[in-house]
Amino acid sequence: MLTAVLFMLETVMLKNTSANAAPLINRNTIELALDKLWHNINQKNVPLAQKSCQDFNRIYPKNPDGWYATSFLALQLKQFNVALSLIDKAIDIQATNLEWPLHKINVLLAMQDKSSAILLSKTVENYSVHNIKSCADLAVMFTNLANYQQASFYYQRAIKLSDSQKHPKQSAQFYFNLASIERYQGKLIPCEKHLNNAISLNPSDYEAYLLRSSLTKQTIARNHIDELKQCLIKGIDSPMGQCQVNYALAKELEDCQLFDQSFEQLNQGAALRRSHMQYNVENDIATLKQISTTFNDNFFNNTETVSKSTNNQAIFILGLPRTGSTLVERIISNHDEVFSAGELNNFALCMMEQIKNNCPSPVSTKAELILRTSQLDFEQLGKSYLRSTRPETETNKYFVDKLPLNSLYIGLIHKALPKAKIIHVTRHPLDTCYAIYKQLFTEGYPFSYDLIELGKYYIAHHNMMKHWQAVLPGVIHTIAYEDVTNNLASEAQKLLAYCQLNWQDQCINFEANNSPSTTASASQVRQKVYKTSNGKWRRYEKQLTPLKTLLEQAGICCD
Repeated sequence: MLTAVLFMLETVMLKNTSANAAPLINRNTIELALDKLWHNINQKNVPLAQKSCQDFNRIYPKNPDGWYATSFLALQLKQFNVALSLIDKAIDIQATNLEWPLHKINVLLAMQDKSSAILLSKTVENYSVHNIKSCADLAVMFTNLANYQQASFYYQRAIKLSDSQKHPKQSAQFYFNLASIERYQGKLIPCEKHLNNAISLNPSDYEAYLLRSSLTKQTIARNHIDELKQCLIKGIDSPMGQCQVNYALAKELEDCQLFDQSFEQLNQGAALRRSHMQYNVENDIATLKQISTTFNDNFFNNTETVSKSTNNQAIFILGLPRTGSTLVERIISNHDEVFSAGELNNFALCMMEQIKNNCPSPVSTKAELILRTSQLDFEQLGKSYLRSTRPETETNKYFVDKLPLNSLYIGLIHKALPKAKIIHVTRHPLDTCYAIYKQLFTEGYPFSYDLIELGKYYIAHHNMMKHWQAVLPGVIHTIAYEDVTNNLASEAQKLLAYCQLNWQDQCINFEANNSPSTTASASQVRQKVYKTSNGKWRRYEKQLTPLKTLLEQAGICCD
């Protein structure tokens, strides 16, 4: 699990041909050469693809498509500076082609240069767009830049331009993407409308069913239970599609207090998801144990390796997922000196980049990776991380990074940014495990689909957090979800005091916070604090008995 979540791109891309190539050259010859070039790229035949690109650019140096293709290949190979210089050649030749700056923005994002990406996106807004593909590409770009207003605009435009009769699945995808953006912004009524449109156009868009079920609490009078059951009865070819319907149905059955039926659907969906994964929880347990062994008292007593940074901007909120970290984040980010940066992968990415620069040879094992991280230049790591979060994080005195997996890097974070605040959010063990178990994650958390594996991982993570508290006394502020829901004002005061923030009443009126949320809790963050999730595990006490026994045998109280 101690690996960076890397920026990924599709490996198959439609070629782009330009009308601006030299008119005396046969267009069919150019087309055939481009077809061959892109075939080699899409087949991931790197040596042949590189030779095809070199040959094409040598023969047709004034054709921007060749420089674009070569830049695309360099991006796939993570040769970011090369990719950047190559796409600039295409832009110099044909400045009016929208696809070139869109690709350049992808390169800049891969380089974690979001400032330059945002600046370039301003120029893209001036392009005249009259086709569906360009609208869709712009919508994706603005989504990646968290400019949801512009992203919504271009998805709506794509919907208007698309022919839902001839291409229903394409239109359905636009509606789904638009709905996702509306959900980020808390616009749940239009979100549900768009999802209904997506399902109507493409009844096999099972992700749309799952997202729709998550928007609001379903009732006996108003739900989609029969519709979801019919999907399962008819049969679903895709295993992931069936999982999505199982999880959607489980959620709606729970809302309607049909708890046994709900857990049955959840169990079926989780078992199906787990059966299609290659995963061994013991490897993760070994990793968590080695983190504790490597980052021991001796590591922290070595003051020569500590960064001299006095920057105190970063506030890390971390722990296991589904523990209430979004609630804590909304309290803090409602302060007028704090910016919510979301769940950033930046720290891990900066860590991996420095490891790569220090030693070009690839890391062969997780054990080797952990050892290398203990030998980093921590001052440089802190600077790289802060720089990678710009420009948004410069707008406020402080910013929140709410990635749960940063709990693995607490030792590195403290070495790199000694003044950063670290907040660990906890929750009742069985409420935590049940909340994780009933969440179908888009990626990551492979331990979450089997109750025994989930319990084993929980124990290993619990022990690692105890280690961090022991070797870094007074550094980490621990806050329990139940305490926040029972004593909101009191816990908020302690939280703000730890962050060295003055009290502001608005911090406990976080439901008025209109900033977007891209987390699994995006539908709940604009509600007032509620206690109905406390002790929810007791409705499934019988089904969770093996998990409860496992946790108690490890000394973790589950009463």
